[in-house]
Amino acid sequence: MVVSRDIKSDILDATLTVIVSEGVRGTTYRRVADRAGLSPGTLTYHFPQTDLLLMAAFSHMVDAIAQAFRQRMQRAADRDAACEAVVDLICGDVWASQRHLILSFELYSLAARKEPFRQLLQQWMSRSRESLHLFFPMETACALDALIEGFTIHNLLNDTPISRDAILRAVRNIAGQPE
Repeated sequence: MVVSRDIKSDILDATLTVIVSEGVRGTTYRRVADRAGLSPGTLTYHFPQTDLLLMAAFSHMVDAIAQAFRQRMQRAADRDAACEAVVDLICGDVWASQRHLILSFELYSLAARKEPFRQLLQQWMSRSRESLHLFFPMETACALDALIEGFTIHNLLNDTPISRDAILRAVRNIAGQPE
């Protein structure tokens, strides 16, 4: 049976919310069902294994972030605007929200232990690099991808975030466009 778009989205959004509050280990059918306002049986009917539920939820998150970043990069008119788009990703709310970073940390942990989640993470990195490659050589895209992740994590966890101007200078230096 095909899951209706609304129910599927509700389940996936509820799963991500439970992961943020309870972690992957605390994500149970009952908690997700309570959050989504559904019966646990509905969840097990559509997602017969917890890993299938987790994979669908993380895929849902990755798709949304990757699409938003791709759209932002496509709106850039030139390399300078592309550098600004990279900084927007680091400093904005496309990926740099506390919610997305907590979910990313949970996905990283799963990816370290379970191959299907590692493949999802690799696909996400590939999509990010492809978006960056619209304006930058692939070697530079790889470096910028790592920079995005590093600055985003540091700004979330540090008491004193790195300024937008400092991040823009770093992005421009890596992109070969120093001021």
